[in-house]
Amino acid sequence: MSTTSPLARLLESKAPLSSEIEVHLFERCNLRCAFCGQDHDDDTGLASIREKAKPILEFIRANPRRDHTINLMGGELFADDLPDEAFEAYADLATKVARGARELGHRCRFNWVTNFIFDRRDRVERLLAHLDEEGIPAFLATSYDLHGRQAGRWSIEVFRANLEAFAHRVHTVGFVLTKPTIRALLADGDAFFRELYARYDLYFDYYVPESGASALMPSDDEILSAYHFVAERYPRIQPVRDLLERERNAMTCYSLNKTTILPDGRQVKCRYLTYKPGDFRHEVDATSNENIIWGHLQENECLGCEFFGRCGFRCFVQADWSKRQRREECLFKDFFRRHPVRPAGSA
Repeated sequence: MSTTSPLARLLESKAPLSSEIEVHLFERCNLRCAFCGQDHDDDTGLASIREKAKPILEFIRANPRRDHTINLMGGELFADDLPDEAFEAYADLATKVARGARELGHRCRFNWVTNFIFDRRDRVERLLAHLDEEGIPAFLATSYDLHGRQAGRWSIEVFRANLEAFAHRVHTVGFVLTKPTIRALLADGDAFFRELYARYDLYFDYYVPESGASALMPSDDEILSAYHFVAERYPRIQPVRDLLERERNAMTCYSLNKTTILPDGRQVKCRYLTYKPGDFRHEVDATSNENIIWGHLQENECLGCEFFGRCGFRCFVQADWSKRQRREECLFKDFFRRHPVRPAGSA
């Protein structure tokens, strides 16, 4: 773990207040989203869900933070064709981790990531009821694709029905900022997206390059256009909201205090897909992002930047992609000059 490295100490003032534990229980999924690099026919991990408790607790035990965000995901965790045993394993995993963390004096928050495409709602309800009985903080996170999901059973009706049924559990609705998504966002013709904005906390994720990067990777200018548009039209969307309302922000990337546990049990950071030589400016190290973080800080002269305190940086994996269309000046400088800090809640 790199929380005591020179880089981590240098960026201590920018560090998130919790660690992040990202657990990919398996990749089997009922959708085929264009921006996702997983193998959605792969059942690896389904039989070893409970075994993920050990590396999670080891990470927690060694961590200087006392708060931990645990993001559990597939694949699709709640798909109708999964056996009931999977849901029993989810409950056992979360219970063991939560109890172990309490014994260590640590606190965990569990976010169950779902695409909300399922009919068997009762199994999810039983899981959440069990976690409530155990006093385990449990939330649901989902995503919406403005560009449209090209996939299997995707149904706006099913999605909306489940979103409504579990609205009180939904921590956030995310969307991935791909090139097509940015085009759709700027067109501003999606009435359901406006409905989501009115009712839920929205958050956009940076696109992490995979096999479809040539069509999906946005340029820096496109990302900047999205930032400006969100600030002016949808200013409560995170992470833009914090950039508009706060003089000091943590970086949005957790990778200096994060582990990603893959279905086969391997622990990595972010760059665990199969990449070709030359895809990144810096050497790929599946266990650390420090070289690409250093590279970004140096390229953009972040440490001496007047906006260092306010900036949340960006996805360092995306930033290091060798084929990314870069701006001469960091996009955030342009954003901050145009949008001074405004009073919180003024949006």
